[in-house]
Parts: sequence; C-alpha cells; structure tokens
Amino acid sequence: MNNAPEQHPALLLEADIAILGLSVRATNVLRRNQVNTVGELTRVSPRMLFGMTRLGRNMVVQIASSVERRGLRLAD
Repeated sequence: MNNAPEQHPALLLEADIAILGLSVRATNVLRRNQVNTVGELTRVSPRMLFGMTRLGRNMVVQIASSVERRGLRLAD
C-alpha cells in the first residue's frame, strides 16, 4: 500500500511544504514566517502571503497553483 502524502489528504496536510516543489526562495520565505506544513499553508490567505517580505505576485501565484494541484486551496 502506498502511503504517499498526495494519496491521503490527512497526510498531505501534515506533510512538509517541500513536497509542493516550490522555488527555494518561496520555501525559505514561508519557513521564515513559520509556515512549515501544507496544512499551515492552507490556513494562510493570498493577502497574507503578499504581506510576507520578499514574496511577490509571481511567487504567490506559484504557491496557490501548487496547492490547488493537490486539491487544496489557500484560506479566504
């Protein structure tokens, strides 16, 4: 049986943000802002991401797209 996080929603939320395949810069900015798991990221809104230093529009789009590809979404 495969226990890959992508196949189990509960495991996906507990997984490290590294599984999203984001750029190093985006990952570092998220970690600096104490966003380390996919679940923590889904509790952040795009507006909050825009407020993070060194995270521009293109990176916010990249983050949102990566989350959506896994059947999740950012907070409203």
